[in-house]
Amino acid sequence: MTVQVEKLAALLAENALSVEEFANCMGISVKQAGSLCKGTRVISTSFARQIEQTFSKPDRWLDNDLPDGGPHYDLFG
Repeated sequence: MTVQVEKLAALLAENALSVEEFANCMGISVKQAGSLCKGTRVISTSFARQIEQTFSKPDRWLDNDLPDGGPHYDLFG
């Protein structure tokens, strides 16, 4: 499992989102979201930045395996 897949799974859990809800938040199909979450589709650099921006994560958060030190905001709580 890649760092991006692990962090994406953590992001969904942190925000209590299903794959379908994540897809709706990001404006992509459920099939695309499922592929990203399973790691069968690579997250592009621009889409990684969009995810980070949407969920208030630091720049390049999805790309590295450093501890998460950025702000946390529950968008749905």
